[in-house]
Amino acid sequence: MTLENIYYIGQTGAVVVIVATLFALLYQGYQTNKIARAQLTLSLWVQAGEANYSLMESPEKADFMQRALFGAEKLSDAEKLRFANLMGYALGMHEGAYMLLQRGLIEPAGYDRTGGLMRLYFQSRRVRKWWRQRRDYGYDPVFRSIIDKMSDEFEAAETKRQTQDETA
Repeated sequence: MTLENIYYIGQTGAVVVIVATLFALLYQGYQTNKIARAQLTLSLWVQAGEANYSLMESPEKADFMQRALFGAEKLSDAEKLRFANLMGYALGMHEGAYMLLQRGLIEPAGYDRTGGLMRLYFQSRRVRKWWRQRRDYGYDPVFRSIIDKMSDEFEAAETKRQTQDETA
């Protein structure tokens, strides 16, 4: 074996090591992205849960949310402002989850969790009314259509329920 043959074998070995290293780095990046996505999903779940809990953490807050969501009486101006800000916060969290999902940065279950919370709120006629007044204020068009669909679903269910009550 000549010195030139040894050189070529060494170069071939070096290329194999470089290609293997690149594949290892690619796999490590893939694993790191999976871990980051899982951590972001968990963080979103925790934040959504904490935000929802913070709306109900005291008897006063729970009473306000009950009246605001399902009560028939009018809210004071201060309560309307409080309610609008709380709904904006909740919907903003859900829109943030939607944006993260669109970019592939969270698991679909993370988005679904915030969607489940929004479905709880959209059972309220007052929330749907608030949405109709706020829907044109800078929301992503696709996200807005998702929320419109959710709102329409609950409106239809309420109309059906009222019709059944009237005929019963």
